[in-house]
This record gives sequence, C-alpha cells and structure tokens, in this order.
Amino acid sequence: MAKQLYDYWFVQFDFPNEEGKPYKSSGGKMVWNEKLKRAIPDGWYCGTLLDIAQYTNGLACQKFRPIDDNKLPVIKIKEMHDGISSETEFVKSDIPESVKVYDGDVLFSWSASLEVMLWAYGNGGLNQHIFKVTSNNGYPRSFYFYQLIDYIGNFKRMAEARKTTMGHITQDHLKQSTIALPPNTNIANKLEERLSPIFDAIINNSQEIMNLTKQRDELLPLLMNGQVLVNYHLYAPLYIDSLILTIHLMQDYMKETFLEAVIHRLESNFTAEQMAMVAEIVKDELSKYEINKRASDEEVRMRENSQLVGVFLSAKRIEGCSEKTIHYYQSSIEKLLMVIQKQVCEITTNDIRCYLATQQDTRQLSKVTIDNLRRIFSSFFSWLEDEDYITKSPVRRIHKVRTDTLVKEVLSDESMEVLRDSCTEIRDIAIIDLLASTGIRVGELVKMNRDDIDFQERQCVVFGKGNKEREVYFNARTKIHLKRYLDERKDNNPALFVSLATPHSRLTISGVESRLRLLGKRTNILKVHPHKFRRTLATMAIDKGMPIEQVQKLLGHVKIDTTLHYAMVNQTNVKLAHRKYLG
Repeated sequence: MAKQLYDYWFVQFDFPNEEGKPYKSSGGKMVWNEKLKRAIPDGWYCGTLLDIAQYTNGLACQKFRPIDDNKLPVIKIKEMHDGISSETEFVKSDIPESVKVYDGDVLFSWSASLEVMLWAYGNGGLNQHIFKVTSNNGYPRSFYFYQLIDYIGNFKRMAEARKTTMGHITQDHLKQSTIALPPNTNIANKLEERLSPIFDAIINNSQEIMNLTKQRDELLPLLMNGQVLVNYHLYAPLYIDSLILTIHLMQDYMKETFLEAVIHRLESNFTAEQMAMVAEIVKDELSKYEINKRASDEEVRMRENSQLVGVFLSAKRIEGCSEKTIHYYQSSIEKLLMVIQKQVCEITTNDIRCYLATQQDTRQLSKVTIDNLRRIFSSFFSWLEDEDYITKSPVRRIHKVRTDTLVKEVLSDESMEVLRDSCTEIRDIAIIDLLASTGIRVGELVKMNRDDIDFQERQCVVFGKGNKEREVYFNARTKIHLKRYLDERKDNNPALFVSLATPHSRLTISGVESRLRLLGKRTNILKVHPHKFRRTLATMAIDKGMPIEQVQKLLGHVKIDTTLHYAMVNQTNVKLAHRKYLG
C-alpha cells in the first residue's frame, strides 16, 4: 500500500494539488524534460540520487574486533536477509556513530544482492558492502527509500537484458542517475506523514515475526517428539496462541483460510493428549497452501508479459534507442497486449492483423501509423524469437502496409524572406537561418550549446539520432545573425537558444515548433515547421547538383534510401526537363 501511494504521487504525479485534487489527472501542467525524456510537473527539475540522500559506507569490520563485552553485531548482507543470529560476527561498540545502525535506518547493499531495506533487528555495526542511507537537503526517508528501490529495479533489468552479472553500484552510478524532483520538499514531507506509521508497523511486525519464529522453532521439535508434561494442557493455549500469532504476522504470506483451518481443527477437541498432534496438523494444512497468495491466471499473464516487455525495452535502450523511441515502443506494445489479453507466446498472426484493422477503423489511423505499429510489433516479436522465448514471430506473415506517396511542400525563397521579415526577435531570425542553412533536425537544434559553434570556419557539431556526431555548415547570413543574437544575450545559460522570458531556460522542441507556427500564421504561410526547412535545404542541394552521397552526409542519414526521398520532391525540374528534351 505504501509503495502504491508513493507511485501514485511521484511516478504518476497525482499528488494532491492546492485544492486537494490529483495534480496530473486534474489537468496540472506537465512540461517535457529533455534529460529525463519524459513530461514532469511544471516547476519540477531533474536531479540525482545524491541530491536526496547521503550514502555512508560501512567498515572493514575485521579491523575492529572486540576485546571485551562492549560489542555490536556486524550487519552484513546475510543479516539483511535473516536478521541477527548465532553465526553473526561482532565489532567494537566504540566505532564511529556514522556506521552504527539502528531500527528504522535505511540500508542499501550495493554489491551482490543489490537491495534496499528498513532495518528492524536491533543496533549493529555496518559492513563495508552496505550503505547507510540518510537524508540530504531535507528529503524524508520514504522518498529516498522508494527512489532507491526503483533505481535498483532498473539497474537489475538492464543487467538481465545484457545477460551479464549485475556487478555493484558505486557513487559514480548514483551521480549519473536521473530522477524528477519537486521544487521543494513539502510534497515529499506530506507523503512522509502518511507513510511513517506504515513504516513503523513494518518494523514492529518484522521484530515480532523474528521473535515468534525463534519461539516456533523451539516449540515445534518438542511437540513433534511428544515431550510434554502432565500439566502440559495448562500451557497449551499459550503454545497455540504463539503458533497462530506467528502465522498471522507472516505479512500476508499465508492465506486466511490456512489460519481458519488450524483453528477449526483444534477447537472441537482441545485436550492435552491432542497437543502432540499440533505439529502434524500444521504440516498437513501447510502442504495444501502456498506461502504467498496464489496469483490468478490474469495476474500471471500480466506479470509475465510485463517482464518480457521490460527486458525488451532494456535491450533497446542498450542498443542506443532514445527514451522517446523507447516510450513509443512501450506504449504501442502495452496497448496491443491490453486488447488481445493473451500471453505473449500465445499471440497469433490473426490476433495482430485484427488488432491493426480495428485500430485503423475505430481510431481512423493513417496507413503510415499502422505500418509504424506493424514495425514495432515485428521488432518485439523478432526479438522474442531470437531470444528463444517464442518459436516463430507471428508478424512474419504481415507484410509492409502500402502507403500513399505524397509530394511534400518546400519553402520558396520568397516565403523564406517573408518569414525573416516577420520576426521581431533576433533569436527567431537566427533559428530560421540556422535551420535553413544547415538542415539540422529540431532535436539537434535544441541540444546545441554556444561552445558548439565555430564562427571562424562557419561550422558546428551536432548530435543526431543515436547520439551520432557530425559536422554541419552555415552561411554568412547565419553567422551574422547568430553572432548578434549571442552578443545581445545577458544570461549565463550554455544553451545556444533559450527562452525569451526569465530565467532564460534552454529552448525545447515544442518551443521551437510553436514559435514557427506563430510566424507562419502571422505571414499566412501554411505548415511552417522545423522539418520543412530541412526538406527545403535537401531539395535545393539536389536541384543544384550536389551528389546524393554528400547530401546524405550533410543530413546525417544512415541509409541513402532516406535521402532519395528528397530527390523526388521538386517536380518543377521534371517539368522543365520534359519541355527541354521532349517538348
């Protein structure tokens, strides 16, 4: 329940707004964060795990062996799992306070098992393979506890996708982590108020379970061997209560029906002679039940499908796909599995065909979108086939969707000049000139920094799809306007283009697109968007005789087939050639 509430507030961003309503669901403003590659609430920012918590490493405890009874148990990974036992080693009690552990502390084993827990088994000294996690910048325990759990889950999934050992997590890993943080700790503290009693209950129950488990382990052999006294029946209720309470406190590990069955079988014949039968009754009933609640078929299907999708997305992330692409893959595949409601290995070709046909009819999707979905499903099921999860991809027999070939428009020289004349900000002129002279993508534009520009050589470095680096070149007009724009700026932001209003943050893709739409509307030029400048440059280069291989290099295309699309755009040249040679 505590994790669900945390996810609701800080994963789905439906924390209570000022009116007490869920923020995102009630229309709260969401802003795309380029570093996180996702939309987060307005005013939030990207931070790291080091921003919210401090991580104190334990000691090499063999150097602090006790010489008297002033000692503390050493908390290793084994103790994190089983609690303090007779096999636990000890350390001096006068070790530094920073490496002492108390009930309620958050422990993080950064090697081997990689897990986070609330310690609940008494005071101890921390081993060197475990971090003691404490608050930083005022963030409460529940916030950094669940942030760490989510981070470790992602770390493990990536290791599984690579089919390698998980290794260990270092301070550098934590420094490179990315998490969404609110502008202050108020929201996190409000959640802490709700979760703190739950955390206290978890700690108390863990302690009680440990004590009762020890008592059970001592009692069961006596019961099984028949070692009972004449007046044993006087104590029988205490033994039975201990057994029942132990079962009840197993944190929902056993079904209520198990407890009811034990009580029912004892209440009708509760005598001293029958107490020797308790162990057999418990064993008999336990054999009929699982310790964990048995999942329904639907829950099993959803869990297994979710695991396969998660590993597939991790593989794509390792291959270098952007977070935006991965999100598109994830949403498309999850919608398919939600509609078909089968296990992945049972999905057939006909299931996918029917799904695509239904999507096209009900949502009026274009042929291009339907083919994009087909390619995503083909990638997913082909990967499952390669990894031996399925024998054959059901998408193999679904062929490419034939799409209409449309002649896409470009900007004329006149339209370009009209757009420039309509600009009231030197920044907008610089953006238009840079897009028009380099043909870069809008995603590449917004990632650029001031240091990327070489005014002397009139060139700059951009990072395209898959973080591929390439050089692009701009003309003298762009140099003049870009230099003038940068000279007039008063902010210290390293970004090449920033917003006009304070605090002059880096311009986003949507910011560029909306600005160009506004200029197009102001000048009555239809469909003004960043990619139109790229298409215009490519068409002009091909029309003027630039070799197609050089155009490919200029645009950063992996396949020349993509570049060839631009060679078919301008039909004016075909018309002129027809008149010249055939007319």
